[in-house]
Parts: sequence; structure tokens; C-alpha cells
Amino acid sequence: MSRYKSEQTAYNPLKKKSVPLWRLDTNTVTVTHFNTDTQTEESKTYHTDFIRYHLHFSDSHCPDRLRRLVNEGKIMQYLDDMERKVSEAISRQVELWKQTDSCYQKAVLSGDSEKMLGLENCFVNMARETVFECMVYIWEQTAVLLDSAVFELIYESNFLIDSTNFVGFSYS
Repeated sequence: MSRYKSEQTAYNPLKKKSVPLWRLDTNTVTVTHFNTDTQTEESKTYHTDFIRYHLHFSDSHCPDRLRRLVNEGKIMQYLDDMERKVSEAISRQVELWKQTDSCYQKAVLSGDSEKMLGLENCFVNMARETVFECMVYIWEQTAVLLDSAVFELIYESNFLIDSTNFVGFSYS
């Protein structure tokens, strides 16, 4: 994995040398910004697996795009936006499944919190799997939004799910 540095630099009095304004380390999934106003380095490490997978994929398949985002100082905004949108998409889909799944509804009516929690975890994992298949590796600067419409397209393409476990794709 790689480290990307912006071409623009600034003098860091603590290091007594010029440092890049922006750095991306795809190994540690960390973005570092040298703030010229405060003369300090600010780092943010991303902990979500989809950001890590996306960066590793982008590093090997489209490094020029990562380099451009770092050079333009937009890498943190890009990753924050992706993290937020993917998390929201997963949450929206889980809520839709909770509202429509008959097994989950029965568990709610009977007050079976263990079954409800198990199904919720199953829904989250199914949604995450779908996100990884559909979004993490095709994410572009245009910020493709994954929402229930994309999940509906997946259903139409023979994506099979039952209420207790993830079945997968049907290749009929």
C-alpha cells in the first residue's frame, strides 16, 4: 500500500523543514493535514472496513484519483462523505427490512429481544455485503448514493434473501 503526499508544502517549525499540506497513508488508513494557521499536524484515522477496502482497491486500480484528491486537499472530505453515505445507506436498508420482514415483526410482537437482535445483526451484515458488492469498489468522485433504489435493483437481478439468513446471488 502507498503513501500519498500533496505537492503543496509548508514550513513546519517543529520539524524545521517543509512538509506536505496533506498526506494519505493507505496502510494505516490515516489522513494527515498540516494546518498552516496553527502550525500543527492534524490526523484522522478511519476505522470502517469499507473505507479501508476502498482505499486499498483505489491504491492498486486508480492511484491517480487518490493522488488528485490529496493534491487538491479533498481527500478527508471525500472519505468523510463516503463513510457517512455508506453508513446511512446501511441504516436505511436495515430499517426497511425491519419494517417488512415477517419474522422480525413476529419477534417484535412476541417481545423476543434475542431474535430481534439476531435478525437486526443479520440485516446489517446483509446490507454491508450488498454495499461492498455494489459501492465500495465503484465509488467515484461523483459520490454514488446507495439507497433503497439500488437494493431494489439488486433484488430484481436475482438477489435472494430470506428472513433468517443471507442466501446470496442466484445465477439462473
